Amino acid sequence: MQERHTEQDYRALLIADTPIIDVRAPIEFEQGAMPAAINLPLMNNDERAAVGTCYKQQGSDAALALGHKLVAGEIRQQRMDAWRAACLQNPQGILCCARGGQRSHIVQSWLYAAGLIIRWWKAVIRHCARPRFRRLLNWHKNR
Repeated sequence: MQERHTEQDYRALLIADTPIIDVRAPIEFEQGAMPAAINLPLMNNDERAAVGTCYKQQGSDAALALGHKLVAGEIRQQRMDAWRAACLQNPQGILCCARGGQRSHIVQSWLYAAGLIIRWWKAVIRHCARPRFRRLLNWHKNR
């Protein structure tokens, strides 16, 4: 179960320079990310676009099935290897994505099944886009 995080939690995350493994697509990461974030996406830009289109046309279940089909076999293993290396290098890190946490939760569950435990937070990017938090991000950049 995902715990609810407060503004203080997000503030502490930022101030501590907690390593963040951001699993959003590269195009999303380029539009803005937390200072200590590295981008190791669940889906590349094309895969994300295909899943988004499927979601709009056929709904959540079909989009989820397509995502699992696109990120399978060797592609999934390559990404798992990258996530595993990042988690081992950053044991205090967290996984995040943009809004509901589905992508980071999928990655977390795959890593857990492979014997690796890492925390995941949902809505980190959405929360950090709020005006109050943007001031803190600006402070962090200039310290």
